[in-house]
Amino acid sequence: MRIAHVLRRLSFDDWGGTEQVVWNLAKAQLRAGHEVRLFATSALAFEGTERVDGIDIVRFRPVYPWWPMTRRLADALDRKGGNPFVPGLARALREWRPDVIHCHAMARMAELCLRVGKGVKCVVSLHGGGANVPETEAKSLKAPTRWLFPWGKLVDYAMGWTRRIPEDFGGIVCVGEDEAEKYRARHPHVLYLPNGVDTKVFESTGTALGRKSSLSVLCVARIDRQKNQMALVEALFRHPEMTVRLVGPVTQPDYKRELELRAAELGVSSRLSFVGALKPGSRELVEEYSRADVFVLPSRHEPFGIVVLEAWAAGLPVVASDVGGLGRLCAAHPGAAAVFPPLDAAALDAAIEKARREGEAMSAAGRIAAAKYDWEALSQILVDFYAKL
Repeated sequence: MRIAHVLRRLSFDDWGGTEQVVWNLAKAQLRAGHEVRLFATSALAFEGTERVDGIDIVRFRPVYPWWPMTRRLADALDRKGGNPFVPGLARALREWRPDVIHCHAMARMAELCLRVGKGVKCVVSLHGGGANVPETEAKSLKAPTRWLFPWGKLVDYAMGWTRRIPEDFGGIVCVGEDEAEKYRARHPHVLYLPNGVDTKVFESTGTALGRKSSLSVLCVARIDRQKNQMALVEALFRHPEMTVRLVGPVTQPDYKRELELRAAELGVSSRLSFVGALKPGSRELVEEYSRADVFVLPSRHEPFGIVVLEAWAAGLPVVASDVGGLGRLCAAHPGAAAVFPPLDAAALDAAIEKARREGEAMSAAGRIAAAKYDWEALSQILVDFYAKL
């Protein structure tokens, strides 16, 4: 089977959850004997083609449809959002002639996949938990372009793009169970496919939590209001024995500044570290998991939480927000995680205390849980879904 994965961006130096999922699925499909090619914009990367681990990655320059468009705004849209036009992508897809186009983006890129996919099976994945995004956050994503002229809408109208996304796709793949439930009422072909993990990467990690008076907390997530790292900054003030390391790219620089200012105001800056983006599976990332005592993901909303699987594979007790697919993932493995409402500071403290008290048992339960989310098995489920369409 010839499979084209289409995603908004793929940068190995500035990595996110969607990129990690697509890359691991693509590698598993390649190992299973399928032809796989990735198509993306050049956001945070470069325009052109490169071959990595036997997979061709073809990138095209995105065109953001607002006026005026500054370099600073384009850089911000490269990191998050943007809804670009992607000249050249349609022709490249047609020339490669895939059996399946699997789109991992929405709006214009998804519309484009539908337009070039006549006679081709078209599938779309919902990675962002759109069913759970609070209205205030949805508005904040549109804020950078609020006062600009949206000339792209004129092009959309001229092209006759209907934007019935994702319903017009032949199949819908949902990372979050709540989104899967939502679309099963609207579409005959919906697959709930959780994220996966390569447990072998984290086999040598572990924690000695029970023997330590200090507490090293790790959070792996992009620096973004959705991820709610502010809850950890506030927790540092209440826990003078605690340190926090934040691993992940900065998608909202203004939020990073808010975190730094609040840490300075509370006098906890010396116990807060911004590590930056680390490539999944890298030695540096594995070392971050290895040095931590507890993993905390305090997201305001989350369709799944792939980093929780990594933490479990690394043998770390997990503390996580009881929201969306993340809450359901933790509920499916209750011995491996302590959950809390994302805006409840007292509940966060109680969950951290539980992780300290029951760390050894949670660590063992987490390793067992992680073993159930193997990339090879998930890839085969996805390929079987393609075949049924």
